[in-house]
Amino acid sequence: MLGRFDRSLHGWSLCFSLVAIGFASTILPAAEHAFLKPVFESMVFLLALGGANLALAARMGRRPRLGAIAGIIVVTGILSGLAMGPIGSVTLDILVVQTGCALLMLLAATCMGPREERRIDRVLFWLCVMVAASLGLQNVLLMALPQDVPLTSLNWRDSQWAFVFQLSGAISGVAMAFAVLLAIGLDLIEHHRRSSDLDALTLALNRRGFERRVTESRRGASSDATSALIVADLDFFKQINDRYGHEAGDAVICGFAALMGEMAKPQGCVCRFGGEEFALFQRNMSLGEARDLANRIRKTLCQVQWPFDLQDRQITASFGVVALERDESLWDAVSRADKLLYIAKSHGRNRVEADKIAPTLAVAAGPVRRAA
Repeated sequence: MLGRFDRSLHGWSLCFSLVAIGFASTILPAAEHAFLKPVFESMVFLLALGGANLALAARMGRRPRLGAIAGIIVVTGILSGLAMGPIGSVTLDILVVQTGCALLMLLAATCMGPREERRIDRVLFWLCVMVAASLGLQNVLLMALPQDVPLTSLNWRDSQWAFVFQLSGAISGVAMAFAVLLAIGLDLIEHHRRSSDLDALTLALNRRGFERRVTESRRGASSDATSALIVADLDFFKQINDRYGHEAGDAVICGFAALMGEMAKPQGCVCRFGGEEFALFQRNMSLGEARDLANRIRKTLCQVQWPFDLQDRQITASFGVVALERDESLWDAVSRADKLLYIAKSHGRNRVEADKIAPTLAVAAGPVRRAA
């Protein structure tokens, strides 16, 4: 069920399942010149890190580098087989497999970066780098330090190297598992927080989400930046529901919300106040630019060809447009825009009414809206 929420969970499930199988298989004894068991263990760990690559790519919304992943796994597997077969060197097998694992972890790190926006993604990046560095350091120590007895499949389990490698792998695996669980938990929290800020029908912001988004946007704006607010209301919407049914009415509401969202610039956000009334906030936009934007939305809406019974009816909307001063509250601006919206309604509908005076001189009319 969680896999529907986060596709990376399938990759992580594969990764940690294979790691568990790999560590479990190392407990079983091996013959003096065993071949299949060491190669099998090596392939299991390589496939596990391939799964980590798939998971991290899915998490970051990027395509996994399947060719590179498969290439590292296949080449490492072949070299491991040669090391344990014709060459008969456990030490060489360890060096080959750990190098392949290190390359897979570095490849996984390339899906992210040290400056990712989310802190947990930066943690995952550095964990991948740390695991790769640890494997590389182990290889250096294995080659640099003398060995009293040559390593074989039989004495490997009792060697100090087995203890070091397995301890290092266990620590890395636990650290990665905790980081992954933390990442999934944080993603779930953020998902539910965003869901609570959205209107269920249109997926536009609701009042609470709109207020939060606008507050964050205005907080990050410069002191002389001008922001604009457009309040819109579909004309004669009750007639649409009464004549064509609520399904048609819902389709019109969703279509209008999508249109406003598409017309808004990247720094803008759209809210459904309720019913057929919407608002669009745009940072770094003058009153004139906002008026032009409202007119473009109005004209585009008139040209929409609805794919059902409404195709013989033109859907229109009325708009009220104001500019916000930095110290003006959002809901005071909404009240002013509402007043202009009702002026547009009373003058024939399907029109835009924009404020003609500075916000500091305007007198708010009617009650101030509060976030639901």
